[in-house]
Amino acid sequence: MIKNKAYSVQLKGRQRFLRLFGDSKKVKGLRSGYVILKPKESVGEHTTGSSEEVVFIIHGSGLVYYGKKSCLKVKKNIFVYLPPKMPHNVVNTGKHLLKYIYIAGRV
Repeated sequence: MIKNKAYSVQLKGRQRFLRLFGDSKKVKGLRSGYVILKPKESVGEHTTGSSEEVVFIIHGSGLVYYGKKSCLKVKKNIFVYLPPKMPHNVVNTGKHLLKYIYIAGRV
């Protein structure tokens, strides 16, 4: 395990999903990723278990569905907080790619 060492990850290409922390042994309490969704594509409903999650939209627009029937409209520079055990899904409702970064606690 690498202790007390900072590192960086460059966001590039058109890959659909990139784990930003890579090897999960490098971090203790977080996980994060970079996600790209095509128009009409969704990440799929899921929860982060007992962990909180934040989603930060960096390009495009869409909807974040949460709970049973609620949703938030999102676009570039919108930050969404999702509490523990909250079912949610991110859907690209725009005409361009939707790009976002998520950060969650380790489950």
